[in-house]
Amino acid sequence: MARTGCTLALAALLGASLFVTPARAQEGSLAQDLTNCAGAVAAHAGFDVLTFPRDASGEWTPVLQRIMDAMNTEPGVEGMTGRYASSAAREFWNEQPRDAREQAAAACRTRFGGE
Repeated sequence: MARTGCTLALAALLGASLFVTPARAQEGSLAQDLTNCAGAVAAHAGFDVLTFPRDASGEWTPVLQRIMDAMNTEPGVEGMTGRYASSAAREFWNEQPRDAREQAAAACRTRFGGE
């Protein structure tokens, strides 16, 4: 019976490795960067990414909207999945010093904000 458990574990590990192809691993995903940036911008600007409306206003609104639009096309973080991940990132950034939040938000604006 122990041998069966080891065999199943090995099969599961091998199966999981098939989902990450070398090409995809080299390409990389922007999911983590996008959700982290959405969280940083939201923390800096005082937005709630879970309820962020399209008709929001403010200096950082277009930046966050562009990042969220990009998330909606990135596999794995479309829709509420991305918003939940961004909300967790926002909590992280809320705990960081103000200067660190500003620097992160500015870097995200440069990378994803289209400005």
